[in-house]
Amino acid sequence: MEYNKDQKALIMLSQVEYYKVRRKQFDSVKRPCELYDDYSVADKIIEEMNRLGIGLITILDEDYPPQLKDLYDPPLTLYYKGDKNWLYDKNLLAVVGTRKVSTYGKNVMQNFVPAFIKSGLIVVSGLARGVDSIGHKISVESGAPTIAVVATGLDTCYPSENANLMEEIVKNGVVISEYPLKTRPFSYRFPERNRIISGLSKAVFIPEAGDKSGSLLTADDAVEQGRELFVVPGSIFSALSVGCNKKIKELQASIAITPEDVIDALGYKTKREEKQAVQLNFDEQAIVNVIKDGRIHLYELMEKSGMNIAVISSILTRLEIMGVIRKLQGNYYEIIPTV
Repeated sequence: MEYNKDQKALIMLSQVEYYKVRRKQFDSVKRPCELYDDYSVADKIIEEMNRLGIGLITILDEDYPPQLKDLYDPPLTLYYKGDKNWLYDKNLLAVVGTRKVSTYGKNVMQNFVPAFIKSGLIVVSGLARGVDSIGHKISVESGAPTIAVVATGLDTCYPSENANLMEEIVKNGVVISEYPLKTRPFSYRFPERNRIISGLSKAVFIPEAGDKSGSLLTADDAVEQGRELFVVPGSIFSALSVGCNKKIKELQASIAITPEDVIDALGYKTKREEKQAVQLNFDEQAIVNVIKDGRIHLYELMEKSGMNIAVISSILTRLEIMGVIRKLQGNYYEIIPTV
């Protein structure tokens, strides 16, 4: 891909360590190309970007996401890998939360995120451990696009165990970063990237967050940016729900008890396919055949189907997305009756 001098200058400017310094230099000139005379450094970086399949959008480009331009401190550069067109979708919902998810938080995610996807919403998150990873994985397993905003260069993955997930996201979604190649995951970069997660999205949803959770910074960004904020209340005895409960107490967030609380507030309707119109593959049909006799526990379903937990979880997620089955309390599943 070819880049002009202003774009090359912004590539070089993105190498500057601190955002405020980058912004000050950018604002000091009429055009970024006035900052540099030699672009050989940028040329080497572009060569590596092209080799890795990484593209670039700058704040000067016509295809810069319009929702980010309205931010107080919009990123000057957006490096991306995957299909950048998802950045312009108007149905983006940030889903963020604690890295140490409880069983309660996992159940919330398994019930809410499939409903979000069915309604047409696209999950935006940060590829971190916990809530972020779960949201991305549910999207990937259901065949839905998802957007990951990371705090490193796109030539690395943090945390490293999400490298495969990152590659799966790239196939049907996009991974973006305002940071150049070789950028390491220093702690101060995560709060910086959070403003992009909320900035891209029309709302932020937090299923579970402790008092010190970084997702609360995303919540603060959302409020400052005029985005809607939804949180799920939790037990007053759970340290992992302190952050969500605090946002409710401070009247900064809307309470989400069901997925419809978010979906309806944003003006969406859950999309339900007619059962006879759903096309199931062999494994999906096998699971449906077991469940149709009545509600069944996950472990009994594994025993009767002969499938392991990883395979059956993926199938169940897809069937939930298609509106064929629903998950009940206690890891039970049942067929959704045809109305």
